[in-house]
Amino acid sequence: MPDFRDVDPRELRVPPSRRQRADPFKLARQISLFGASAVGMPPPWAYEDSDGVLVLYNVVTRAPRIAKLSPGTLIRVEVVGKLPKAFAAEPKIGDLLP
Repeated sequence: MPDFRDVDPRELRVPPSRRQRADPFKLARQISLFGASAVGMPPPWAYEDSDGVLVLYNVVTRAPRIAKLSPGTLIRVEVVGKLPKAFAAEPKIGDLLP
């Protein structure tokens, strides 16, 4: 059964492969196409770590767009699995926003 949760995108952790900020070109494109709206956005996939922290694993540009343009807006994520490692020390999307 799918596990969907409404979360603040600023609190999501980024995967180790995306420790840098969102790709500026992709972020600008997303903003020009969709603005602050999350309408029609498919739920990003996230994994839950051993501490209960959610780690985003796809659409790493959409979550920062919502976090930047609509602070406090929750997005729905689909938790697709569990990770054996803790990611609480990894940067949050909110830490990486310009």
